Amino acid sequence: MWDLLSQTKVQAALGTVGLLLVLFMAHRVIEALRPSTSKDDTVDRDLGQDFEEMRLGGDINEEELRSIKAVLEKTHDKR
Repeated sequence: MWDLLSQTKVQAALGTVGLLLVLFMAHRVIEALRPSTSKDDTVDRDLGQDFEEMRLGGDINEEELRSIKAVLEKTHDKR
């Protein structure tokens, strides 16, 4: 049994399988942690309210808010 595991081809195959398993698990973890990136669940109205809150909090100014709202309106019209 140990003789089989000491062969280079077997070690390479086991390493490849292990790497693929780790990559698969990492992909599943990322999907679980970031579900919003895989769904189109954003609503323009909610985005507008979020940006308005940012303006009230001082994160963005009035000019930036108008610019953002103009972009949101353009993307809404294309739908």
